[in-house]
Amino acid sequence: MTRADSRLVQTAVIESKTSHRAILLPKDADELALWRRRHPHYSYWCGLALGGCGNELSDRLYRNKVCHFAHHPNTSCHRTETGVNSADHLFVKSDLSAWAGRHRWGARVSLDGRGAGPGDAVDFRTREDRRHVRFQFRILNHPEWVAARERLKREAAGVDWVFGPGAVHPETMEELYDERGHLLRFRCETEGAARRVRLRAEEPGRSTDWVPLDACAMTPEGLWVPGLGPRRRTGSAEPARRMPGQGSDRPRRSRQQQVEAVREALVKAAGLRTRPTWEVLARTAGEELSELSDAERTRLLTDLDRKVGKSGRPFLPALLRTDGGGTPSYVGPVVEAVGCGFPATAEVLRHWCRREIDRAFAVYGTPPRIPLPRFGINKDGHLVAGDVRSPQPRVILHRESGAFGRDDPQEGRLRKAKEVRGELARARKDKAVRRLAAFLKEAEEVLPHLSRAQSGSLRAEMIEARTWLRSHLTDEVKRAGGPRRRRKVVTSTRQSGKARKAGGAKGGKKRETPAPGTRPRRGTGGG
Repeated sequence: MTRADSRLVQTAVIESKTSHRAILLPKDADELALWRRRHPHYSYWCGLALGGCGNELSDRLYRNKVCHFAHHPNTSCHRTETGVNSADHLFVKSDLSAWAGRHRWGARVSLDGRGAGPGDAVDFRTREDRRHVRFQFRILNHPEWVAARERLKREAAGVDWVFGPGAVHPETMEELYDERGHLLRFRCETEGAARRVRLRAEEPGRSTDWVPLDACAMTPEGLWVPGLGPRRRTGSAEPARRMPGQGSDRPRRSRQQQVEAVREALVKAAGLRTRPTWEVLARTAGEELSELSDAERTRLLTDLDRKVGKSGRPFLPALLRTDGGGTPSYVGPVVEAVGCGFPATAEVLRHWCRREIDRAFAVYGTPPRIPLPRFGINKDGHLVAGDVRSPQPRVILHRESGAFGRDDPQEGRLRKAKEVRGELARARKDKAVRRLAAFLKEAEEVLPHLSRAQSGSLRAEMIEARTWLRSHLTDEVKRAGGPRRRRKVVTSTRQSGKARKAGGAKGGKKRETPAPGTRPRRGTGGG
């Protein structure tokens, strides 16, 4: 840079450019002044571990804006991350080192920079039991994560992944839910001039509280977080089949109870935007479901909703997937059985189910959204060109007992808002005061029935209309010669728009003009 650094650099390292001692500069002037008195000999650097240039920084104290670091003049730096969280990987590394030291573990903490920079991940390795915990900062696509996991497994007895904000891919999340039943996450919270790591475990439908590292523990099975349930066993072994009447004290449920349990599990999966395998579904909806054959699974899924083909409800069995992420073969016959058509090929089934997955995520997600129309399947088993749309706008609503379709009055309000917005713009362009006032009144009636997102453009047009109307009235007053001679501008469609002429008689009565040759009546002021 050939001029003063104008960036808001909020983090640096202390002592040298190769240091890993990070600092978050206090933003308040009084706090920074106190920090300077406590640490008068500190020097600050745009550290290499921050992706910086390695040059020295100066701390800038301001009373009228946020305090921050700045480069010296005539220095060149291409550091991309300078915000509050730009040194979180160093703070996490520091916290892990201190945590291991307090427990006297023989552990090694290091930064991993195989990706875009030095802050991609922090690795925590214990020497005695060869456990490995990776704190992942940068999101990896699923194949990248699988490759990294296999590589780390070869180097350690066990690997735990802890993901930072926005650092986990949806497919990776699904696989960890299937494999372990939970997902570990971390975040950093500001404490003075540092950031402290907090952890929690997330399971489908619930999460534990955020806790500091000292509340967690390293066990032979891996990293443990308070509130975390027992870890699921991993492996591909098939569940052992029970002989009738053996191995279970629980009575076998009826078909209707199984159907309700499967529906509830699939609705919950859609709310979490996940796709379970049949084995994961069985762990949630009932272990006896794992014993069902493909034909029995088809019959059970058909009983979920036999009228889904004629309704607007999403096809929940589309959420099921194989271990490879594909659509199970037993789902195809269900599509035909519920009246949605028979997919001719696996590719048609995959595309059709992909749309139903999106529809389920929209209906049961938080917040719910109006789903896209369902794809149609013709008699030849191929997707119909374009979407199959209902003759009237429909919206899918979710209740505890399921989903149902109904005519959507909100669509009418949205159309009305669009029409009123257009009329306001045209009236303003035509300088039609009365018409503008009338449509402003209509807009005010429609506005309370719209959400903030839906009403944004209408609100903007109303502001423009009112601004123009005020400007127009001001011009009218000026042309009339001031407020005392202000002409009355009619703003209602019920009024005629013509100003009445004031009469000259007392009491506000109109003055009568006598006909020629007649004598004025008494009291009219005619003579």
